[in-house]
Amino acid sequence: IVVVVGSEGKGLSRLVRENCDAVVSIPMAGPTESLNASVAAGGVLAEIARKRRG
Repeated sequence: IVVVVGSEGKGLSRLVRENCDAVVSIPMAGPTESLNASVAAGGVLAEIARKRRG
């Protein structure tokens, strides 16, 4: 598994997205427009670990 994290404001470039097998995003609620890249990566990695544990 390779997790590629885009920039906080722009996300992933078109070229990077086109070379990914899957692309996910984190839904945002309320006034928050984006997450810090490290926070987003941590959340995604935690969810991957949770799903792999079954």
